[in-house]
Amino acid sequence: MVRNTYGDLLKPAQIGTMRLKNRICMAPMDFKYFSGNTEDSSMTHRQVKVFEERAKGGCGLIFTCATQAEQKIMPYPRDMQFPVIDRNERIKEFAEAADAVHVYGAKIACELTMGSGRYADTLLEGVPPIAPSECETQYDPSIRAREMTITEIRHMITTYAQAAKRLKSAGFDALLVMGGGGYLINQFLSPAWNQRTDQYGGSREKRMTFLIETLQEVKREVGEEYPIIVSLNMDDLLPKGVAKEKGMVVEDAIAVAEKLEELELADAFHLRIGNYYNQEYIVPSAYVTNKLYMENFRKFKKSVKKPVIFENKLSDLKEMQKLREEQVVDFVSVGRKWIADPEWVNKALYEKPAKPCLRCNYCLHTLWQGKASRCAINPKLGNEYEGEIKPAGKKKNIVVIGAGPGGIEAALTAEKRGHSVTILERESKIGGKLEIVAAPAYKKQYLEYLDYLRAEVEGSTVNVCLTTEATAEVINRYQPDTVIVATGAEPVIPAIPGIENAVTADNVLSGRQRVKGKVVIVGGGLVGCETAYVLSEQGCEVEIVEMQDDILKDTSYVTRHSQLDVLEKTGVNIHVNTKLLEVTEHGVITECGGKRESLQADFIVLAVGYRNVSTLYEELQDLVEEVYQIGDCRQTRKIADAVYEGYQIAKNI
Repeated sequence: MVRNTYGDLLKPAQIGTMRLKNRICMAPMDFKYFSGNTEDSSMTHRQVKVFEERAKGGCGLIFTCATQAEQKIMPYPRDMQFPVIDRNERIKEFAEAADAVHVYGAKIACELTMGSGRYADTLLEGVPPIAPSECETQYDPSIRAREMTITEIRHMITTYAQAAKRLKSAGFDALLVMGGGGYLINQFLSPAWNQRTDQYGGSREKRMTFLIETLQEVKREVGEEYPIIVSLNMDDLLPKGVAKEKGMVVEDAIAVAEKLEELELADAFHLRIGNYYNQEYIVPSAYVTNKLYMENFRKFKKSVKKPVIFENKLSDLKEMQKLREEQVVDFVSVGRKWIADPEWVNKALYEKPAKPCLRCNYCLHTLWQGKASRCAINPKLGNEYEGEIKPAGKKKNIVVIGAGPGGIEAALTAEKRGHSVTILERESKIGGKLEIVAAPAYKKQYLEYLDYLRAEVEGSTVNVCLTTEATAEVINRYQPDTVIVATGAEPVIPAIPGIENAVTADNVLSGRQRVKGKVVIVGGGLVGCETAYVLSEQGCEVEIVEMQDDILKDTSYVTRHSQLDVLEKTGVNIHVNTKLLEVTEHGVITECGGKRESLQADFIVLAVGYRNVSTLYEELQDLVEEVYQIGDCRQTRKIADAVYEGYQIAKNI
């Protein structure tokens, strides 16, 4: 039975002439699910199905990813491969997306961009990057963008408005004007990048001219009644020394909004902070809060009359409704929660458990690797076009060894296909290393994921045998047709004198081993650094010993900056290029640059990585006809790999 306990958050609402079924939006996100080369990239059926599933799952308004209006003089960025709507033949592909979401009562708006400006990446010969004023390009400061001419400005405005008209023809319900995120319109609005002395720069008012003329031209093409949402940066958050002038701040954004309201050029505002110098504010990871965003948002909201769309670290419906009741937010734009679970809004109405977003930013990490986006815990992302998993042609008896995320994903997927599934787990509870990963206070969403897995297992027919050591003899009792080995990995214990006096990070983070006083952590990777954070919060005096020339080298570029920031605030002492030689009763002996040093400690914690163990998998080769190995027991990697492999294997058994 449907129960709306979230007030008007999940009731119909209005933006201009557009009526929405609720106030929940899907944020603009790039997935790289587009076809063609960079010059001819377009909407695909694969991307359409992503939108369709979110519309079906309860989304009120879907924003597409950034879409380019032209590529003649602004062909950048190239590496990110945005779709292009620079000619009429593209209308049919975008129309497919509009038609798909309309079936489920959702609306769709395109985030239309003017292009990258100084964000230019891989350069084309003979096509220099252009920007409001001459300046360094972001990704290669040795390359300078030249100042745009008046003719080029007029060309960009005209082609942008023509692209907006094509989108309307395709059936799109509104336009999201990309005025934030550090892209071209944002650069015209920002004093950091706009030092022009003509009608398009100088004063705050003149810096608005480019945006105002663009919106006026759009209105002429699409009509006065077509809803226009303008995205703005409330704070550019530029690092010191990047530009001579400070970037946009909330007072600038308010001034722009007030002017657009006066000229009746905007029906709503969509707000961001940050840029790609510090993208953890644009796409908040587990390591940052929304405090700075919220401070700016409240100031902006009090100053404008039109609806305001919140887009930052907010994915809990109860918290959203509280902010709605306090008149803080009008609409909420949610990103990665829709990636993790496309049905989360509908599940809330039916009081069913939904997958949380882990805020690990794996979806963004894969993009920066040049791949299509993937989710760490939703293996169906990008594969929605395949439809629902199909029932098995032949029912089998399947044994899954290990109840971590990968093993559970395999078990649940196999069970949904009609197989009889048993999980053998040697510990007294399911979840693998999830509780260990969730030890830092900023990673509690991993416990939410664990709760979700428990609920899913309890609601299934999967038979779970805890405290069961899966030997070949035990497995044989179940007479399995198929075995999936998902036993994870074990901590590496280096062969060093006195190592028996050390404890593992796993035992510390799980609470099996208590430590206090002075602690030396051996290993400055993600596990070592997060252990350092946890222990420093508990009052320990912590030092990290790392063999490499820096810490956190095993982590993602996307989150490393904020991880370092979190660690720096703890005051942990870090020794890099330092080798552990011996563990003594009173600490450790290390070597750095040929010089030996003793570090005093009450406890030594090992965090030097994990190793896969394939013994059981190899033993089963001659006992069971069909044996698979997934996750860390095959090769130590990420949770995403275990979940994806578990799903893929189970859906094909």
